[in-house]
Amino acid sequence: MEGARMVPGDISTLDMLRQLERKVLWLSSYMIHHANHEVDRGDGLKVGGHQASSASLVALMTALYFHILRPEDRVAVKPHASPVFHAIQYLLGNQTLDKLQNFRAFGGVQSYPSRTKDKADVDFSTGSVGLGVAQTLFSSLVQDYVRAHGWGLDTPEGRMIALVGDAELDEGNIFEALLEGWKHDVRNLWWVIDYNRQSLDGVVNDRLFGRIGEMFELVGWRVVTLKYGKLLETAFAQPDGEHLRQWIDDCPNSLYSALVYMGGAGWREALTRDLNQYPGIRRILDQHDDATLHRLMTNLAGNDMQAVLDAFEGVEGDQPTCFIAYTIKGQGLPFAGHKDNHSGLMTLDQMAGFKKGMAIADAVTMPLVLRWPCATSCQVLFL
Repeated sequence: MEGARMVPGDISTLDMLRQLERKVLWLSSYMIHHANHEVDRGDGLKVGGHQASSASLVALMTALYFHILRPEDRVAVKPHASPVFHAIQYLLGNQTLDKLQNFRAFGGVQSYPSRTKDKADVDFSTGSVGLGVAQTLFSSLVQDYVRAHGWGLDTPEGRMIALVGDAELDEGNIFEALLEGWKHDVRNLWWVIDYNRQSLDGVVNDRLFGRIGEMFELVGWRVVTLKYGKLLETAFAQPDGEHLRQWIDDCPNSLYSALVYMGGAGWREALTRDLNQYPGIRRILDQHDDATLHRLMTNLAGNDMQAVLDAFEGVEGDQPTCFIAYTIKGQGLPFAGHKDNHSGLMTLDQMAGFKKGMAIADAVTMPLVLRWPCATSCQVLFL
Protein backbone atom coordinates (compact mmCIF):
# COMPACT_ATOMS: atom_id res chain seq x y z
CA MET A 1 0.00 0.00 0.00
CA GLU A 2 1.50 3.31 -1.03
CA GLY A 3 0.22 6.55 0.40
CA ALA A 4 0.70 10.04 -0.96
CA ARG A 5 1.87 13.32 0.50
CA MET A 6 0.79 16.73 -0.69
CA VAL A 7 3.19 18.76 -2.79
CA PRO A 8 3.86 22.16 -1.17
CA GLY A 9 2.48 25.12 -3.11
CA ASP A 10 0.18 28.07 -2.96
CA ILE A 11 -2.72 25.98 -1.71
CA SER A 12 -2.64 24.46 1.78
CA THR A 13 -2.59 20.74 2.46
CA LEU A 14 -6.00 21.06 4.11
CA ASP A 15 -7.49 22.76 1.05
CA MET A 16 -5.99 20.13 -1.25
CA LEU A 17 -7.46 17.33 0.83
CA ARG A 18 -10.87 18.99 0.85
CA GLN A 19 -10.73 19.25 -2.94
CA LEU A 20 -9.81 15.57 -3.16
CA GLU A 21 -12.56 14.71 -0.69
CA ARG A 22 -15.16 16.28 -3.01
CA LYS A 23 -13.70 14.47 -5.97
CA VAL A 24 -13.79 11.11 -4.17
CA LEU A 25 -17.40 11.70 -3.09
CA TRP A 26 -18.43 12.44 -6.66
CA LEU A 27 -16.55 9.51 -8.21
CA SER A 28 -17.78 6.93 -5.71
CA SER A 29 -21.40 8.12 -5.88
CA TYR A 30 -21.47 8.44 -9.65
CA MET A 31 -19.82 5.04 -10.14
CA ILE A 32 -22.80 3.44 -8.42
CA HIS A 33 -25.30 5.63 -10.27
CA HIS A 34 -23.71 4.78 -13.62
CA ALA A 35 -23.91 1.04 -12.94
CA ASN A 36 -27.59 1.24 -12.03
CA HIS A 37 -29.00 3.91 -14.35
CA GLU A 38 -26.71 4.34 -17.34
CA VAL A 39 -25.63 0.81 -18.23
CA ASP A 40 -28.17 -1.07 -20.36
CA ARG A 41 -28.11 -4.74 -19.37
CA GLY A 42 -31.31 -5.52 -21.21
CA ASP A 43 -33.25 -6.62 -18.15
CA GLY A 44 -33.73 -3.38 -16.19
CA LEU A 45 -32.19 -4.99 -13.10
CA LYS A 46 -30.52 -2.70 -10.58
CA VAL A 47 -27.17 -3.94 -9.33
CA GLY A 48 -27.20 -1.92 -6.10
CA GLY A 49 -24.32 -0.31 -4.28
CA HIS A 50 -24.01 1.69 -1.09
CA GLN A 51 -23.87 5.40 -1.80
CA ALA A 52 -24.78 6.42 1.76
CA SER A 53 -22.47 3.94 3.50
CA SER A 54 -19.64 5.08 1.26
CA ALA A 55 -20.25 8.80 1.74
CA SER A 56 -19.84 8.66 5.51
CA LEU A 57 -16.23 7.47 5.13
CA VAL A 58 -15.06 9.82 2.37
CA ALA A 59 -13.24 12.32 4.62
CA LEU A 60 -11.59 9.62 6.73
CA MET A 61 -10.40 7.60 3.73
CA THR A 62 -9.24 10.67 1.82
CA ALA A 63 -7.13 11.73 4.80
CA LEU A 64 -5.66 8.25 5.14
CA TYR A 65 -4.81 7.48 1.54
CA PHE A 66 -3.63 10.93 0.48
CA HIS A 67 -1.81 12.03 3.63
CA ILE A 68 -1.46 9.58 6.52
CA LEU A 69 -0.58 6.15 5.14
CA ARG A 70 3.01 5.03 4.77
CA PRO A 71 4.19 2.39 2.25
CA GLU A 72 4.42 -0.24 5.00
CA ASP A 73 0.85 0.28 6.28
CA ARG A 74 -2.01 -2.07 5.34
CA VAL A 75 -5.74 -1.31 5.32
CA ALA A 76 -8.94 -3.37 5.56
CA VAL A 77 -11.76 -1.27 4.07
CA LYS A 78 -15.27 -1.88 5.35
CA PRO A 79 -17.17 -3.78 2.62
CA HIS A 80 -19.76 -1.09 1.91
CA ALA A 81 -17.08 1.55 1.29
CA SER A 82 -15.71 -0.35 -1.71
CA PRO A 83 -16.69 2.43 -4.18
CA VAL A 84 -14.66 4.97 -2.18
CA PHE A 85 -11.67 2.65 -2.21
CA HIS A 86 -11.91 2.16 -5.97
CA ALA A 87 -12.32 5.90 -6.59
CA ILE A 88 -9.20 6.63 -4.53
CA GLN A 89 -7.21 3.91 -6.29
CA TYR A 90 -8.22 5.39 -9.64
CA LEU A 91 -7.01 8.83 -8.58
CA LEU A 92 -3.74 7.29 -7.36
CA GLY A 93 -3.23 5.61 -10.75
CA ASN A 94 -3.74 2.08 -9.40
CA GLN A 95 -7.11 1.46 -11.06
CA THR A 96 -8.33 1.75 -14.65
CA LEU A 97 -11.35 3.60 -15.98
CA ASP A 98 -12.91 0.57 -17.65
CA LYS A 99 -12.98 -1.22 -14.31
CA LEU A 100 -14.88 1.67 -12.71
CA GLN A 101 -17.29 1.79 -15.63
CA ASN A 102 -18.10 -1.87 -14.96
CA PHE A 103 -18.68 -1.62 -11.22
CA ARG A 104 -20.36 -4.82 -9.97
CA ALA A 105 -20.18 -6.36 -13.45
CA PHE A 106 -17.99 -9.21 -14.69
CA GLY A 107 -14.43 -7.93 -14.97
CA GLY A 108 -15.22 -4.66 -13.22
CA VAL A 109 -14.33 -3.41 -9.75
CA GLN A 110 -15.87 -5.53 -7.05
CA SER A 111 -18.72 -4.64 -4.73
CA TYR A 112 -16.38 -5.51 -1.84
CA PRO A 113 -12.57 -5.17 -1.97
CA SER A 114 -11.13 -8.49 -3.16
CA ARG A 115 -7.50 -9.53 -3.35
CA THR A 116 -8.23 -12.08 -6.07
CA LYS A 117 -10.74 -10.20 -8.26
CA ASP A 118 -9.70 -6.55 -8.11
CA LYS A 119 -6.86 -5.07 -10.14
CA ALA A 120 -6.10 -2.47 -7.47
CA ASP A 121 -3.78 -3.14 -4.55
CA VAL A 122 -6.26 -4.64 -2.07
CA ASP A 123 -4.62 -5.52 1.24
CA PHE A 124 -7.47 -7.51 2.80
CA SER A 125 -10.56 -9.07 1.23
CA THR A 126 -13.49 -7.81 3.30
CA GLY A 127 -16.63 -9.23 1.69
CA SER A 128 -17.89 -10.79 4.94
CA VAL A 129 -18.37 -8.12 7.59
CA GLY A 130 -16.14 -8.55 10.60
CA LEU A 131 -13.52 -10.72 8.95
CA GLY A 132 -11.43 -7.89 7.54
CA VAL A 133 -11.39 -6.25 10.94
CA ALA A 134 -10.09 -9.35 12.69
CA GLN A 135 -7.53 -9.94 9.94
CA THR A 136 -5.77 -6.70 10.76
CA LEU A 137 -5.31 -7.73 14.39
CA PHE A 138 -3.90 -11.13 13.54
CA SER A 139 -1.73 -9.62 10.80
CA SER A 140 -0.19 -7.34 13.40
CA LEU A 141 0.52 -10.33 15.62
CA VAL A 142 2.10 -12.16 12.68
CA GLN A 143 4.27 -9.12 11.96
CA ASP A 144 5.54 -9.25 15.54
CA TYR A 145 6.13 -13.01 15.27
CA VAL A 146 8.18 -12.59 12.11
CA ARG A 147 10.32 -9.84 13.63
CA ALA A 148 10.78 -11.78 16.87
CA HIS A 149 12.44 -14.48 14.77
CA GLY A 150 14.85 -11.98 13.28
CA TRP A 151 13.23 -11.83 9.86
CA GLY A 152 12.50 -8.65 7.95
CA LEU A 153 14.33 -6.38 10.39
CA ASP A 154 15.56 -4.23 7.52
CA THR A 155 11.99 -3.11 6.75
CA PRO A 156 9.90 -0.74 8.92
CA GLU A 157 6.96 -2.00 10.95
CA GLY A 158 3.60 -1.22 9.37
CA ARG A 159 0.33 -0.21 10.98
CA MET A 160 -2.57 -2.55 10.35
CA ILE A 161 -5.66 -0.37 9.89
CA ALA A 162 -9.30 -1.44 9.75
CA LEU A 163 -12.16 0.83 8.65
CA VAL A 164 -15.12 -0.57 10.55
CA GLY A 165 -18.85 -0.02 10.16
CA ASP A 166 -20.54 0.59 13.53
CA ALA A 167 -23.07 -2.22 12.98
CA GLU A 168 -20.16 -4.45 11.99
CA LEU A 169 -19.33 -4.58 15.69
CA ASP A 170 -22.28 -6.95 16.09
CA GLU A 171 -19.96 -9.68 14.78
CA GLY A 172 -18.75 -11.81 17.69
CA ASN A 173 -15.46 -12.77 16.07
CA ILE A 174 -14.28 -9.16 16.44
CA PHE A 175 -14.44 -9.39 20.22
CA GLU A 176 -12.77 -12.80 20.22
CA ALA A 177 -9.96 -11.16 18.27
CA LEU A 178 -9.78 -8.31 20.80
CA LEU A 179 -9.18 -10.77 23.63
CA GLU A 180 -6.56 -12.64 21.62
CA GLY A 181 -4.81 -9.35 20.91
CA TRP A 182 -4.81 -8.48 24.60
CA LYS A 183 -3.26 -11.85 25.50
CA HIS A 184 -0.42 -11.33 23.02
CA ASP A 185 0.13 -7.59 23.53
CA VAL A 186 -0.91 -6.54 20.03
CA ARG A 187 0.74 -3.38 18.66
CA ASN A 188 0.68 -1.19 15.56
CA LEU A 189 -3.06 -1.54 15.09
CA TRP A 190 -5.70 1.09 14.29
CA TRP A 191 -9.43 0.45 14.08
CA VAL A 192 -11.44 3.39 12.75
CA ILE A 193 -15.13 2.97 13.56
CA ASP A 194 -17.51 4.74 11.19
CA TYR A 195 -20.17 5.65 13.75
CA ASN A 196 -22.91 6.85 11.38
CA ARG A 197 -25.59 5.41 13.70
CA GLN A 198 -27.56 3.66 10.94
CA SER A 199 -27.42 0.10 9.65
CA LEU A 200 -29.24 -2.10 7.17
CA ASP A 201 -32.10 -2.94 9.50
CA GLY A 202 -32.35 -0.02 11.89
CA VAL A 203 -30.68 2.65 13.98
CA VAL A 204 -27.67 1.65 16.07
CA ASN A 205 -28.57 1.26 19.74
CA ASP A 206 -27.46 4.26 21.82
CA ARG A 207 -26.91 2.39 25.08
CA LEU A 208 -24.96 -0.46 23.52
CA PHE A 209 -22.62 1.75 21.57
CA GLY A 210 -21.98 3.90 24.61
CA ARG A 211 -20.03 0.96 26.04
CA ILE A 212 -17.78 0.38 23.05
CA GLY A 213 -15.01 2.75 24.16
CA GLU A 214 -14.93 1.18 27.61
CA MET A 215 -14.58 -2.30 26.10
CA PHE A 216 -11.54 -1.24 24.08
CA GLU A 217 -9.93 0.47 27.06
CA LEU A 218 -10.51 -2.67 29.12
CA VAL A 219 -8.18 -4.63 26.85
CA GLY A 220 -5.48 -1.96 26.73
CA TRP A 221 -6.43 0.11 23.72
CA ARG A 222 -6.17 3.87 23.41
CA VAL A 223 -9.56 5.35 22.45
CA VAL A 224 -9.76 8.55 20.41
CA THR A 225 -13.26 9.96 19.92
CA LEU A 226 -13.94 12.23 16.95
CA LYS A 227 -17.32 13.70 17.76
CA TYR A 228 -17.63 17.40 16.93
CA GLY A 229 -16.21 19.29 13.97
CA LYS A 230 -14.64 22.73 14.10
CA LEU A 231 -17.89 24.61 13.35
CA LEU A 232 -19.70 22.99 16.26
CA GLU A 233 -16.75 23.47 18.60
CA THR A 234 -16.84 27.18 17.75
CA ALA A 235 -20.58 27.31 18.48
CA PHE A 236 -20.08 25.56 21.81
CA ALA A 237 -17.62 28.30 22.83
CA GLN A 238 -20.31 30.98 22.43
CA PRO A 239 -22.60 32.04 25.30
CA ASP A 240 -24.99 29.19 26.21
CA GLY A 241 -23.09 26.96 23.80
CA GLU A 242 -22.75 24.32 26.50
CA HIS A 243 -26.51 23.78 26.33
CA LEU A 244 -26.26 23.07 22.60
CA ARG A 245 -23.53 20.53 23.24
CA GLN A 246 -25.58 18.83 25.95
CA TRP A 247 -28.65 18.77 23.70
CA ILE A 248 -26.73 16.98 20.96
CA ASP A 249 -25.10 14.61 23.45
CA ASP A 250 -28.55 13.65 24.77
CA CYS A 251 -30.22 13.43 21.35
CA PRO A 252 -31.24 9.81 20.57
CA ASN A 253 -29.72 8.35 17.42
CA SER A 254 -33.14 7.89 15.84
CA LEU A 255 -34.08 11.56 16.32
CA TYR A 256 -30.69 12.83 15.21
CA SER A 257 -30.84 10.86 11.96
CA ALA A 258 -34.39 12.07 11.30
CA LEU A 259 -33.37 15.70 11.81
CA VAL A 260 -30.42 15.23 9.46
CA TYR A 261 -32.85 14.23 6.74
CA MET A 262 -35.32 17.02 7.59
CA GLY A 263 -32.64 19.67 7.20
CA GLY A 264 -32.34 23.20 8.56
CA ALA A 265 -36.05 23.74 9.17
CA GLY A 266 -36.21 20.58 11.26
CA TRP A 267 -33.19 21.58 13.33
CA ARG A 268 -34.63 25.05 13.89
CA GLU A 269 -37.97 23.71 15.11
CA ALA A 270 -36.36 21.20 17.47
CA LEU A 271 -33.84 23.65 18.94
CA THR A 272 -36.45 26.38 19.34
CA ARG A 273 -38.74 23.96 21.12
CA ASP A 274 -36.10 22.69 23.54
CA LEU A 275 -33.57 25.54 23.98
CA ASN A 276 -35.42 28.78 23.24
CA GLN A 277 -35.08 29.87 26.88
CA TYR A 278 -31.35 30.49 26.36
CA PRO A 279 -30.47 33.86 24.74
CA GLY A 280 -27.23 32.45 23.33
CA ILE A 281 -29.08 29.69 21.48
CA ARG A 282 -31.57 32.18 20.05
CA ARG A 283 -28.61 34.23 18.86
CA ILE A 284 -27.05 31.20 17.14
CA LEU A 285 -30.36 30.46 15.41
CA ASP A 286 -30.68 34.08 14.28
CA GLN A 287 -27.14 34.00 12.86
CA HIS A 288 -27.87 31.04 10.62
CA ASP A 289 -30.30 30.53 7.77
CA ASP A 290 -31.65 27.02 7.28
CA ALA A 291 -28.78 25.94 5.00
CA THR A 292 -26.00 27.11 7.32
CA LEU A 293 -27.83 25.80 10.40
CA HIS A 294 -28.01 22.37 8.78
CA ARG A 295 -24.30 22.57 7.97
CA LEU A 296 -23.55 23.50 11.59
CA MET A 297 -25.66 20.73 13.15
CA THR A 298 -24.22 18.04 10.88
CA ASN A 299 -20.62 19.13 11.39
CA LEU A 300 -19.40 15.91 12.99
CA ALA A 301 -15.69 15.30 13.38
CA GLY A 302 -15.56 12.17 11.25
CA ASN A 303 -16.68 14.24 8.24
CA ASP A 304 -14.54 17.29 9.13
CA MET A 305 -11.17 17.05 7.39
CA GLN A 306 -9.34 19.24 9.91
CA ALA A 307 -10.69 17.25 12.85
CA VAL A 308 -9.76 13.98 11.12
CA LEU A 309 -6.20 15.14 10.48
CA ASP A 310 -5.85 16.34 14.08
CA ALA A 311 -6.94 12.92 15.34
CA PHE A 312 -4.72 10.84 13.08
CA GLU A 313 -1.66 13.06 13.43
CA GLY A 314 -2.10 13.32 17.19
CA VAL A 315 -1.47 9.60 17.78
CA GLU A 316 2.08 8.50 18.53
CA GLY A 317 3.60 5.18 19.52
CA ASP A 318 2.50 1.64 18.77
CA GLN A 319 -0.35 1.22 21.28
CA PRO A 320 -3.45 -0.23 19.56
CA THR A 321 -5.84 2.63 18.92
CA CYS A 322 -9.59 2.75 18.37
CA PHE A 323 -10.89 5.87 16.65
CA ILE A 324 -14.63 6.33 17.22
CA ALA A 325 -15.53 8.68 14.39
CA TYR A 326 -18.99 10.24 14.48
CA THR A 327 -20.24 10.64 10.91
CA ILE A 328 -23.41 11.24 8.91
CA LYS A 329 -24.64 8.33 6.83
CA GLY A 330 -24.93 9.72 3.32
CA GLN A 331 -23.01 12.90 4.17
CA GLY A 332 -23.23 15.29 1.24
CA LEU A 333 -25.96 13.31 -0.52
CA PRO A 334 -29.66 14.24 -0.81
CA PHE A 335 -30.86 11.32 1.32
CA ALA A 336 -28.41 11.76 4.20
CA GLY A 337 -30.01 10.54 7.42
CA HIS A 338 -32.98 8.86 5.71
CA LYS A 339 -33.94 5.65 7.50
CA ASP A 340 -33.86 3.61 4.27
CA ASN A 341 -30.64 4.98 2.79
CA HIS A 342 -28.41 1.98 3.53
CA SER A 343 -28.70 0.46 0.07
CA GLY A 344 -30.76 3.27 -1.43
CA LEU A 345 -29.87 4.85 -4.74
CA MET A 346 -30.18 8.47 -5.75
CA THR A 347 -33.01 9.02 -8.20
CA LEU A 348 -32.32 10.63 -11.57
CA ASP A 349 -33.57 13.98 -10.23
CA GLN A 350 -31.47 13.67 -7.08
CA MET A 351 -28.39 12.84 -9.12
CA ALA A 352 -29.04 15.84 -11.37
CA GLY A 353 -29.14 18.10 -8.31
CA PHE A 354 -26.05 16.46 -6.83
CA LYS A 355 -24.21 16.85 -10.13
CA LYS A 356 -25.12 20.54 -10.28
CA GLY A 357 -23.93 21.04 -6.70
CA MET A 358 -20.62 19.44 -7.65
CA ALA A 359 -20.31 21.84 -10.63
CA ILE A 360 -20.19 19.00 -13.15
CA ALA A 361 -21.21 20.09 -16.66
CA ASP A 362 -24.38 18.37 -17.93
CA ALA A 363 -22.70 17.37 -21.19
CA VAL A 364 -19.87 15.54 -19.44
CA THR A 365 -19.82 11.80 -20.10
CA MET A 366 -18.63 9.02 -17.85
CA PRO A 367 -14.96 9.01 -19.00
CA LEU A 368 -14.62 12.79 -18.72
CA VAL A 369 -16.46 12.98 -15.42
CA LEU A 370 -13.97 10.63 -13.85
CA ARG A 371 -11.21 13.07 -14.78
CA TRP A 372 -13.02 16.04 -13.22
CA PRO A 373 -10.20 18.34 -12.06
CA CYS A 374 -9.83 20.08 -8.74
CA ALA A 375 -10.58 23.79 -8.86
CA THR A 376 -6.91 24.33 -8.09
CA SER A 377 -3.80 22.23 -8.49
CA CYS A 378 -4.15 18.91 -6.62
CA GLN A 379 -0.91 17.21 -7.60
CA VAL A 380 0.22 14.40 -5.34
CA LEU A 381 3.65 12.95 -4.85
CA PHE A 382 3.70 9.16 -4.67
CA LEU A 383 6.06 7.74 -2.10
